[in-house]
Amino acid sequence: MSLIGETKHNILRELKNGPAHGYAIAEEIGVSSGGIYTHLNELEEEGMIAVTEQREEGRKQKYYELTENGKLLLEALGVD
Repeated sequence: MSLIGETKHNILRELKNGPAHGYAIAEEIGVSSGGIYTHLNELEEEGMIAVTEQREEGRKQKYYELTENGKLLLEALGVD
């Protein structure tokens, strides 16, 4: 039994490499770019990730990164 679903687990593992935007995360873990945001929003609400906005090429881009709680969860799940 896992504490979180496979998609959320994969998102957290991907963010262990550093901040990324939703589309890049979706491509890396093989999830639709539309579906990834539901998981990202839930992880943010759960305090596992944080969101920052940056301006790129004249538009706002949201970047997601692990919080300390997200790092602790990965550690508890045995992700190096």
